Amino acid sequence: MPKGPALPKVRGPYTTQACAVCRSKKAKCDGVKPVCGYCAASARDDECSWGKDDKPGPKARTEAHFEALQKRVDSLQAYVDLLEGTLAKCICQDVSSHLRVRPQPPEEQRGKEQNNSGPDDSDQEIILELTAPMQRLKLDDRLCGLLLHGSTAPFRFCGPSICPLNNKVSLIPVVNDPNASYVLQLDSLDTSQIRPVDWSRHLPPEVALDRKEHDKILDLCFTFFTMWSFRVVPSLFLRDMYRALSTPRSEAPPITPHYSPMLHNAILSLAAVYSDNPAIRDSETRQYFANAAKACLEVDCKKPNLSLMHALTFLGSFYTNEGDRIQAEMFIGMSKSIGTLLGLCIDSTPWVKAGLITQEEMIARNWAYWTMFSLEISWALYYGRDFNGPRHNINGRKVPIPLVDSEMDKFPWYHGPANIPPQPNFLTLILFQSSALFVITSEIIDVVNGLCPAMPPNVKQLNAQILKINVQLYNWKSGLPPQLDITPANRARSTPQRLVLHLVYWWCFIVLHRPFFNRPAQPGPEGGVDHVKLCTRAAENILELFETWQSLYTLRLVPITIVQIVFSAGTVFLLRALQATEGMRIAQGALKTAVAHAEQCIGYLYKAGASWTAAKRTGDILQAILTYRLMPIIARRLAQKNELITSAATASSSSSSLSEMSTLSSAGAPKGPSVLSVAARNPELVTPNWTQSPLNPFAQTQTLSAAFDAECLSPFAAFDNVDMTALLPNVHYFGAHELLGLGVGGDAGSARFSLPEGL
Repeated sequence: MPKGPALPKVRGPYTTQACAVCRSKKAKCDGVKPVCGYCAASARDDECSWGKDDKPGPKARTEAHFEALQKRVDSLQAYVDLLEGTLAKCICQDVSSHLRVRPQPPEEQRGKEQNNSGPDDSDQEIILELTAPMQRLKLDDRLCGLLLHGSTAPFRFCGPSICPLNNKVSLIPVVNDPNASYVLQLDSLDTSQIRPVDWSRHLPPEVALDRKEHDKILDLCFTFFTMWSFRVVPSLFLRDMYRALSTPRSEAPPITPHYSPMLHNAILSLAAVYSDNPAIRDSETRQYFANAAKACLEVDCKKPNLSLMHALTFLGSFYTNEGDRIQAEMFIGMSKSIGTLLGLCIDSTPWVKAGLITQEEMIARNWAYWTMFSLEISWALYYGRDFNGPRHNINGRKVPIPLVDSEMDKFPWYHGPANIPPQPNFLTLILFQSSALFVITSEIIDVVNGLCPAMPPNVKQLNAQILKINVQLYNWKSGLPPQLDITPANRARSTPQRLVLHLVYWWCFIVLHRPFFNRPAQPGPEGGVDHVKLCTRAAENILELFETWQSLYTLRLVPITIVQIVFSAGTVFLLRALQATEGMRIAQGALKTAVAHAEQCIGYLYKAGASWTAAKRTGDILQAILTYRLMPIIARRLAQKNELITSAATASSSSSSLSEMSTLSSAGAPKGPSVLSVAARNPELVTPNWTQSPLNPFAQTQTLSAAFDAECLSPFAAFDNVDMTALLPNVHYFGAHELLGLGVGGDAGSARFSLPEGL
C-alpha cells in the first residue's frame, strides 16, 4: 500500500533541569516543582530535590573529609617508618622458646574450668564470689531497686541479694490502666479529652500558676529542651505523672522511674524561662520551684531511681543559668553519684530474664546512662574542666550504645507557630547519634585539657591525635542518617534537636582546633592541618544554623547548651579580626567581616538572654572582650599603619541578618556605632596598661618542635592576661568583672563602645 505523507516530527515538552531522582534513574522528568510527576507517581515525594549537587543514595565525601583521611594516612605511614627504623636498630635474640605454647583465650580457659568442675564442687560458687565476683548489681529490698556494689565492698554479701534470682518477688508495679496518661491542655486540644487530675498537688503554693500556663511550659520544654538532651521522655513522663497524681492523697503514690514530685518541680524551675508571663519567668518565682524540688531530696534519696537522677540534672542546669557554679556542680555531682549507685553502666539483662524488671526499665537505664554521659560532656565544656563522668569504656567493657526505638521516633514533633507540618521526632535516633558524637568529644577534652605550658607535648603524638579525631568527626558526619542531616532542601523544616546536633558537631571542631589557632601550618604530613580554616568554617556554619533557628523558632526558645556554642564561635571571629590587622597592610574586608560576625554572635546571645540569664551574661563577656580588648589593639595598629577603615560601620555583605544586628541592641534600642568605626576615628583610645603582643607567637620559630619549646600553646597572646584556650565563659576568669557595671551590652549604644574614665 502506498504510504501516506510523513508527518513532521514535533519536539515534546522540554525541561531545563531534571530532579535528582530522575537524573539518577535516567527517567523523563516533567520539571514540575516542588515534586515532579515521576516522583509523585512512584511515592518519592521526600527524595525529589532540585539542587545541582543533590544526588540520592550515599552522600559523597567532602573534600575536607578526603583531606583529613589523606593526612591521617600520611601520619600513620610516618609513624610506621619510625617504628621500622627503631626495629632495625634492635638486637635480635632467640625468642622461639617463648612462642612454643600459644596461650588460650580467657573464654576458652573459663570453659575448660567449668567443664572440669563436677557436681560435687559445692564450694566453687563461694570461692568465685570471694575471689572474682562477676555479679555487681544487687537487689536491695529496702530501696526497692538495683544497686551497684564493687568487688571490694562487703555489702555484696548482705541481705537477700545473694539468693537465687528466680526466688525474688517482681518489682514490676501493677497498673489498672497502663494506657492512661496526663493530657496537656493546649489551645488546639478539645477539652473534653482532658481527664481530671490533681496536677498541682506537689507544686509550691506561692506561685500563682493555672493549668493552661503549666501545660504550655511543659509542652515548650518537651519541644525545645528535652528533645535534645533526652532528660525526659515526654510520653513516659506524662504517663507516670498521671499514675502518681491520680492516686488519692490519702494513699502513698507509686514510685515511678519517669515522674516524681521532685522531678516535676525541677523541670518547672528551669522550663519556666519559656513562659510569656514575666512574673512566672522571673528568677525569684522559679526559685520557689527549685526549693520545692530540693525539699523532696531527702525523701527521694531513701529510694533512689532514675527520676531522682534526672531531677538533680535539672537543678544543676538551674543553678548554672543563675551563675551559681558551686551549687550547680554540687547537684551535677550528686546526679552522677546516683547514676553510679544505680549501676547504669552495668548490663541488667539477667534481671529482665528473671522477671524482676521490665525490658522497658532496662532500656530506660541505658538511655539514662547516655543522658548522663552527654550532659557531663556539655558541663565539662561549659566550665572548662576535665570530664568527670562515667566512662563509656570501663576496663575494656563498653556500655552498649543507646537503643533506637523506631516506634517512639514516629511520634510527631509539631510546633504550630513555626508553620512546619508535623514530622517524626527521631528522639531516640538523635540520642544514638549524639552519644556517638560525645564519645569523640570526650577524646577532644582529653587532648585540649592535656595541653600544659609546663610540660610541652610530644608534637608527633599530638598531631596524630588531632588527625585521628578529625577523621572520626568526618566519619560521623558522613554516616549520619539522611533524616537527621541538614541540607538546603530541608533546612527550612529543621527541628530543634537536629539543629542542636549539628551545632554541637561544629562546636567540636572549634574546641579541638582553637588552641592551635596561631600555630603555623607546617608542610608535610605531620603538620598540614589548617587550624584557622577549620575554626573559621565551623564558626560560619554555627552562625548559619543560628540564623535558621531564629527564622523558624526565635532565639527565646533555645536550650541552654547553645550559650557556650555561640561564645566559642564569637571567639573565633575575634581571633580572625586580630589576624586581619597583623600583616603589613590591614585586610579591611576580612577585618570588617570578622568584627561584624562577632557582633552578630553578641546579638544572638542577647536575644537568647530574654530567656536565659547565662546567655545575657556570656554576651556581656564577649562584648567586653570585643570593646575593651580588641578595639584598642585595632586602633593602635590602624594608627601605626596610617590606615582608615572605609565604611567601617557598614556590615559585611556576607551576613544576611547583620543589618538587623546593626540597628537593634539586645533591648531593642538603636545601637551605637560599630567597634571599627570608633577605632578608626579614635586611635588614641589605646590604653598603655595593655601590652600588645604579636598575634603569632610562633613567627620566630622554624620548626614545630621549636614552636612548642619556645611558646608552648600560648595561642592568644593578643589578649593580654586572657586565656582564651579555656572553655569557661566566666566574667571573673576573663578579667572583665569590672566591666559589668559599665553598661556593657546595655540599652545605650554609647555605653557599649566608650571606654570608662581612667581605664
